[in-house]
Amino acid sequence: MTLLSKRLQAVYQMVDANTRVADIGSDHAYLPVELIEEKVANYAIAGEVAKGPMSRSKEDVDKFGLSDKIDVRLGDGLAVIKADDLIDTVVIAGMGGILIQNILTNATAEQLSHVKTLVLQPNIGEPLVRRWLVENGFKIVDEDIVEEDRHVYEIIKAEKVTEPITLTDAELLMGPVLMQKKTPTFVAKWEHKLNGYHKAVANMGYAKKIDQAKIDVMNQNIQYIEGIL
Repeated sequence: MTLLSKRLQAVYQMVDANTRVADIGSDHAYLPVELIEEKVANYAIAGEVAKGPMSRSKEDVDKFGLSDKIDVRLGDGLAVIKADDLIDTVVIAGMGGILIQNILTNATAEQLSHVKTLVLQPNIGEPLVRRWLVENGFKIVDEDIVEEDRHVYEIIKAEKVTEPITLTDAELLMGPVLMQKKTPTFVAKWEHKLNGYHKAVANMGYAKKIDQAKIDVMNQNIQYIEGIL
């Protein structure tokens, strides 16, 4: 996997075999190229919201001779998907949680009509993404956490289900699968966060105007983290 960063390798590992994939915000189409080259995906769309990135992605797809298997399209979010594309897996990686949430919320029924699997990698705001999944009938089936260039990334894989899904506040915060795996990277992230919360609560106690609601949220998060670690 020469093209993929450690973060994108973790995303790649989440994509099932024999899928039709849309990679939203594709960044040189590195992921679709790797998925097609390694025969994981049968077909892919590389979606870009701006003409510059779209041109760069198209150049890379052409360079690898994969323009018959990868469509590079210009569009906002899932607007690059049409129902007859039969896309069953959507990847959205390298964006903030709010943006990922907005992209999914703005998707039409037609764009999501064949989608069974979402692979999401928010840079921040992971609880927002998990909440959207729960509220829209997607069950988190796998998660991973990797560190690259001093930043920790979480990858969330979810599948469409018919039964109601619920997650506890602790699971929304820390990830239901990650809490079970409890990898060294996960533990290190939450030990660092725990330390930050303790310092913040102590400092806020000295403020002229005490924001009790914010302190309560932080204390609750401290309880969740300490309960898992």
